[in-house]
Amino acid sequence: MPIDDALLARARELHRRVPVVDGHADSILGVLDGERTLVERSDVGHIDFPRARDCGLSCTVQTAWPAPSYYPVAAARALAELDGILGQVDAAGPDVRLVTTADEIRACHRDGALGVLMNVEGAEPLHGDIGVLGALYRLGVRILQPVWNHRNAAADGVGDGEGGLSNFGRSLIREMNRLGMAVDLSHITRAGFFEVLELSEDPVLFTHGNCRDMYDHQRNLRDDQIKALAEHGGVFGISIVAGFMAEETCDVTTVADHLDHVVQLVGPDHVAYGSDWDGTRGVPAGLEDVSKLPNLTAELMSRGYADDDLVKIVGGNYLRVFDAVFR
Repeated sequence: MPIDDALLARARELHRRVPVVDGHADSILGVLDGERTLVERSDVGHIDFPRARDCGLSCTVQTAWPAPSYYPVAAARALAELDGILGQVDAAGPDVRLVTTADEIRACHRDGALGVLMNVEGAEPLHGDIGVLGALYRLGVRILQPVWNHRNAAADGVGDGEGGLSNFGRSLIREMNRLGMAVDLSHITRAGFFEVLELSEDPVLFTHGNCRDMYDHQRNLRDDQIKALAEHGGVFGISIVAGFMAEETCDVTTVADHLDHVVQLVGPDHVAYGSDWDGTRGVPAGLEDVSKLPNLTAELMSRGYADDDLVKIVGGNYLRVFDAVFR
C-alpha cells in the first residue's frame, strides 16, 4: 500500500522532534560473522548506525544472543557479542553512544546522536550463577530476557515446556529489580509470564512479538496477557517479523493492525516499536529496514492517531519504563 507523501513527511518530522526507540535488534550477529559493520552505511542487514540516524531513531536496543550451539560456553559468546557492540559504538565516534538511562536517550535525541542500549537474550550466559548478572550490569546491560526458546536454569521457553520460573529464575527477577535492570518477557511461557508479573516490583517489557488473538503463533501474546502487562505498567513492543503475523506475505499495514489491536485493548500507553530487525529474514513490505520506520508512523497517522499518542508509541512508553526501572 503506497504511503501518502504528506503523511510520510509528517512522520519524518515527528521522528526528528521526539525521541524514537526501537526495542529489539540482533545486528551484532552479522558483524561477528564478517558480513558488515554497523559504523558504515550498508545495504546488508536491517540496521546500521547511519541508516538508524537517518530515520530519526534516538535509541536502538542491541542484543547479545548466544545461539543454542553456544550454550556450553554461553557466557563467553555473550561477552564476545557485548564487546562487539561496544566496539562498534566506540568506532562510530561521538554521534553514537552507549546509553544506560532514559535521560541519556533524551540527550541523544537533543544532540542528534544515536543511543545504543544493550540487552542479553536468554539467561544461559549466567550459567546458574546470579553473580554474573552484576558483571553484565557493570558492562552496561540494562535489559535481560530470561529465556529464548528453550528451557534453561531460569524458566521454560515457548519452544520447550509449559512451566514457569525455577527457584533460580525467581532469584533472577528479584536481583534484576534490585540492580535496576528491565525484565523482558519475550519468548517466555504463559505460566512464566504471569509468574513474573506477580513477582516483579517493577514494570516489565515484552520487547518483540505480536498479538496471538490476531495470529496464532507461540511467540505472540493473548489478549489477557496484553491486559495484564498493561495493568503492571509494562510495554509491548510490536515486531515486524512476517512469520509472527501472517501465513502469506504482509506489509506495513499488517504491523499497524497488530499495534492498533493493542491500543484498542489497553490504550496507547503500553505499546511501542520492537522490530526484531536482523533477527529475521522475513520482513513486511514497506519495512524492509530501519530507514523505512517512518512508514509505520505514517500509517498510524493515516488511521487518525494523534501526535500526543504517537509520541508515546514511538518512544515515550519505553522511556517511562526506563525511568522507573534503570538506576
